[in-house]
Amino acid sequence: MNMSNKPYSDSSFSRRSFPEKLSFSIAIALLAVLFSLIFYSWFTQSNKPPILSASFGSTIRQVEQQYYVPFTVTNKGEQAVKSVHILGKLTIGETIEQIGQQEVDFLSRDETISGVFIFTDDPRKGELEIRVTGYKLP
Repeated sequence: MNMSNKPYSDSSFSRRSFPEKLSFSIAIALLAVLFSLIFYSWFTQSNKPPILSASFGSTIRQVEQQYYVPFTVTNKGEQAVKSVHILGKLTIGETIEQIGQQEVDFLSRDETISGVFIFTDDPRKGELEIRVTGYKLP
């Protein structure tokens, strides 16, 4: 049996052309960078809990007998959350006129999402309150 006709010998890499060696080296370097970034993010990631804040926008839009009030919810924490519950309340005088609820499916860390509450009473005649009432961890 002739050993020089083996398809895979110890010196098969040395018989590769320069472009093959170059592309192989680039691929190995990219994989090394990718794996090092993954390990870096694992080791430097802190386990700080989610920090959620909600606020109303300043522009209230009226269409027919409905008032559209924009809001934003921000996750300033380091963990993602799901099923975020938001409560919007309109109080006119001493009376709570309307309560609205929203749910955001998913909010990753450092993410802000926008939405709209719809009220039938004019929010400019009263006081608006918004707060996050709960969430789940994924």
